[in-house]
Amino acid sequence: MNACAFGTKDPIYLAYHNDVWGKPMYDSLALFELLALESQHAGLSWLTILKKKDDYRKAFHDFDPYKIAQMTQNDIDMLMTFPNIIHNRKKLEAIVSQAKGYIKIEQEHGSFSDFLWSYVNHTPIDFKYQTADERITVNDTAKKLSKDLKHYGFKFIGPVTIFSFMEACGMYNSHLIDCPYRP
Repeated sequence: MNACAFGTKDPIYLAYHNDVWGKPMYDSLALFELLALESQHAGLSWLTILKKKDDYRKAFHDFDPYKIAQMTQNDIDMLMTFPNIIHNRKKLEAIVSQAKGYIKIEQEHGSFSDFLWSYVNHTPIDFKYQTADERITVNDTAKKLSKDLKHYGFKFIGPVTIFSFMEACGMYNSHLIDCPYRP
């Protein structure tokens, strides 16, 4: 068991912690996918979403924002019976809204990745936590990014979700100091 990985023993979650979480991610499409998945986990465990990730990819055109932005209410109706995803209409519609927001950000800022990383001056912030009890779940930067993304039509991305996203994509390094998987 790795205390840094929130005390879990689940192999899927441990693989995510060890190989993905907290490692700087700069690819705009990968960031979009991660943010879309983070929005689906509101009210649910992250492990639930991790187990459904491949099915979300199938349901949402491998997270191609340009294809997702073209999805209609009929497409959402079909997704309400798509296997192994969360059948919450508002959450599914949120991914479509996020895709449209992604396109707007790309048009206005040139790069979704650069837009997101600008909130940390393009450099990961290391919290240097000694213990899991020190971890925080929100800060002013996450609040600002959440507000700014909402301006572009993003939904289900409150400040706590955005903070979690920032940890996941490596903008924030929340690995414990003694974690062998610290970037």
